[in-house]
Amino acid sequence: MVEYSLEKADMDLFAVYQVIYSGTDIEMWFDWNTRLNDTKFTDHCYWIMHEDVKIGGAIINSDTVIYPFIIPPFSDRFKFWDILLKCCKEIKHINGMLHDDVNILLSSGFKVNVVRQVMCRPADINNKVDLPDGFSMYALNEAVHVNELSKVIISGYAGGIDHEIYGVPNEDQVIKDNKYLMEVYKHRNLSIYIVNEMNQEIVALCIAGISENMPLGFAEIGEVCVLPQYRNKGIAEFMLRHIIATAFDYTPVVKLCVTVGNQAENLYRKVGFQPGPRFANMSKR
Repeated sequence: MVEYSLEKADMDLFAVYQVIYSGTDIEMWFDWNTRLNDTKFTDHCYWIMHEDVKIGGAIINSDTVIYPFIIPPFSDRFKFWDILLKCCKEIKHINGMLHDDVNILLSSGFKVNVVRQVMCRPADINNKVDLPDGFSMYALNEAVHVNELSKVIISGYAGGIDHEIYGVPNEDQVIKDNKYLMEVYKHRNLSIYIVNEMNQEIVALCIAGISENMPLGFAEIGEVCVLPQYRNKGIAEFMLRHIIATAFDYTPVVKLCVTVGNQAENLYRKVGFQPGPRFANMSKR
């Protein structure tokens, strides 16, 4: 009888195996050491063993599986998941699944919660466009009233796929999330907001910057939001291109992460963001 089992792995060796055999850079880190460190956030690392031979590995923390991979010459992905799920019957969540594994897990009683992808493009000082007439841009910092910003974000995302998936946040949660992002980017804050000159209403915002902890010093766009009645005027494109241009003095790359199905992805592609591999978070039905 063939014996399969889980065996606790050394975190450092596991990280090397995972980076090499995962076959993709989901986070688009573009850096060996960064990818190693990204894997080493926990010591809950396990080999999937066939008798005394490693055939794969995964981080298994309580009821969640993360970063699974297969080790050649073993190549049967159906068998891999059958083994892993039999060894870990309490598993309810599996994060960071690529397309091939999604199809397998759908037939194993899991459902897709959300599909995401990271997108990157070069920072470039020659990338600006003009802000449409009748609007003005200002730096977004702690002096801007948080309640105004939260109302723009709630209205700007209303009816979108993120609210559909995650639910509609209350104002307190949005304020908390905004404060967190501003704290993350305070090292090099690139955030801006747009005002309608006629009524001084805040109509759009983009929270972006460079975190002290961001690998390779890349810039990141955390929020892009335009009120529904001000869309299709070129405001969002202006904000994105402004961030891409102003980031040039500090970093070679601007990153963002988008929920697949968000119409904003078309705009991101238009301004030159290159998508990485799509990955899904899944849960047991």
